[in-house]
Amino acid sequence: MNINDYITRLESIITSSSLIASYNLNIDRKTNEIVFISGFIEFRYSSILDFKEFIEKTDKGIEKYKYAYNYRKGSNNLFRYDNAPDPRAKNLKTFPYHKHLEDGNITESKQMELTDIINEIENLFISEDND
Repeated sequence: MNINDYITRLESIITSSSLIASYNLNIDRKTNEIVFISGFIEFRYSSILDFKEFIEKTDKGIEKYKYAYNYRKGSNNLFRYDNAPDPRAKNLKTFPYHKHLEDGNITESKQMELTDIINEIENLFISEDND
């Protein structure tokens, strides 16, 4: 997969969810092989996912060096996944991958992809709709 394919895949993931009201992608090409992607996704019910990914095309495929996915409603942060070397997460088995919870705690996480985040948000909406 090349960088253009990756960006196309991201847009396809975003546009395939019926819960997404609008989105914005900013593509900052550092080189032909290195890209910083940032943007936001607005979901129905006015919740927003802010995200950023710093990726590079290598011989192994697309390498994601840095990412953050921050899901919020208004000024209330519901959760955030990232791989920043947060000192509070250094004792987690999955360091540097971790998840910030709404209550301020940090928990283990695998390396996340946008599709994982959208699936989690969709599951939150489904459970809210059933309450």
